[in-house]
Amino acid sequence: MKRIDGPGIADLLRSGIENIEIHKKTLNELNVFPVPDGDTGTNMTLTLKYGLEGVKDDSLGVSHVLNAFSGAAVFGARGNSGVIISQFFKGFANGAKSKDVFDVNDLVLALEDGYKQAYRAVAKPVEGTMLTVLRESSEAVTQARPQSFEELFDVLLCEARASLKRTPELLPVLKKANVVDSGASGVVYMFEGMKKHLLGEDLEEEDNGDHSHDEAVEYIDLSRFNKNTKFEYGYCVEGVIQVTQNEFDHDSFLKKLECIAESIVSSVEDDKVKLHAHVKQLAPLMELCQEYGEFLTVKIDNMTVQNMLSEPEPEQVKKFLCASRDDGSDFAVVAVATTQLMQKTFSDMGADVVILSDIAPSTQDLVDAFAMTDTKEILVFPNSPNSIFAAMQAASLCKTARVTVLNSKSAAECYCAMSFLQFDCDAADAISQANEVLSNIYSFAVYHAVKDVKYESKHIDKNDFFALNGKSLLGVDPSLNDIVLKLVNNKIEEDPREIITVFYGKSVSEAHAERIAALIREAQPLVEVSAISTEETIYDLTIVFE
Repeated sequence: MKRIDGPGIADLLRSGIENIEIHKKTLNELNVFPVPDGDTGTNMTLTLKYGLEGVKDDSLGVSHVLNAFSGAAVFGARGNSGVIISQFFKGFANGAKSKDVFDVNDLVLALEDGYKQAYRAVAKPVEGTMLTVLRESSEAVTQARPQSFEELFDVLLCEARASLKRTPELLPVLKKANVVDSGASGVVYMFEGMKKHLLGEDLEEEDNGDHSHDEAVEYIDLSRFNKNTKFEYGYCVEGVIQVTQNEFDHDSFLKKLECIAESIVSSVEDDKVKLHAHVKQLAPLMELCQEYGEFLTVKIDNMTVQNMLSEPEPEQVKKFLCASRDDGSDFAVVAVATTQLMQKTFSDMGADVVILSDIAPSTQDLVDAFAMTDTKEILVFPNSPNSIFAAMQAASLCKTARVTVLNSKSAAECYCAMSFLQFDCDAADAISQANEVLSNIYSFAVYHAVKDVKYESKHIDKNDFFALNGKSLLGVDPSLNDIVLKLVNNKIEEDPREIITVFYGKSVSEAHAERIAALIREAQPLVEVSAISTEETIYDLTIVFE
């Protein structure tokens, strides 16, 4: 096979994504720590399936398919792995230029553009991750100069597998745990699925039963509306506009748009404009957009309908919790929470929008949250190392406000920073306040081991408690109380602090958490100690020193 068209490239993508989804549980469980918090397989699957949703017509050629796919994947990206793979396909699509059909050399060049874009998107690329596998497998194909797609995928997959095996040698944390990188494994599964489709082979089914994050189809009960319903909120319009003007000025377009719309988020990719806006009347928006081009895709939601349907039932969960603050602040705060309790807590503390997501929120979730604010400055608390990259990508897509992504890596850090945040100051001072608190915080998390593992030459038995500061192992002990007291005393002795907060997860009772706080007070009478519930399921305790 020496040529491939739009339907052909779409089928390759589908097969690659399906193979990742088949092995989703394996990828999720491929962790360097004995804690069931892996979500790489979930994030990659959701990101790339979101990309497929963007491909409305695969008969229009390779370039159309890839641009539609990559554009949607960028907005649907979740977690670090999702953002990186979406950026790979963004570069891959750029390499397709305007071609309807690919030959072998076209695919070789697109792979090269793909991995280079992925590297450019990461501020500090780390070798031994999916970046390495994407680069080394693509470079191997370039050097091999294959003459057919079958030969290309032989080389690509062979080198990807070899590169995956080398990841522990490049990333010490993997070598210590005797595992390979999970994101890199996802890349191998993707290439493997593509090759199997090319050869007409069936994918191997793996019944992992992991459907915890499958997204439900929205159902609208039309019986709730009638001729007397008051439609007061207008419409939310999202779409992609194909610009037909020879010279398009995005800033001029935005200025006109601001006169008729609110909550505007817009970005430009080549000659296509991604648009999100809220309007009371559809006609003026449509007329303005059609002055510049035509909608390739358009999605219109009646916000009155959304508002009525989102009125919570007793047990209903809201993805976005919005607060109405009228304190004259010139900035808005967007935070991420993994539990309803912390979502409400952050909202009560002054956050304008809190995203509830038990996995990393997508870039689109963050963009939607930005659109719900009405300020020129936005501060974002991602609250997980796996959400910072998506938040930065969302910030780059927001054109109506300046977005600052803060280096908050946990709900505990966010809580401490927001406790000191003054909403009556200007944005620059608020950013400075938050950064000062975050930079001075020291914390460690205590986990309950769910399996035996050897890490940093130490053996952790199942049911042991172990403490981590970042990825550094601080200690192991069969007793939760003992490991906390030992590490707290050591820290205060070497670095005296005034405040200690015990954030306790769902597996620790309030009585037990208060008992631990009391033990710390007895051992450190000069330190102020408090206990706060988060209902997190990953860790038992997070101890924060201020």
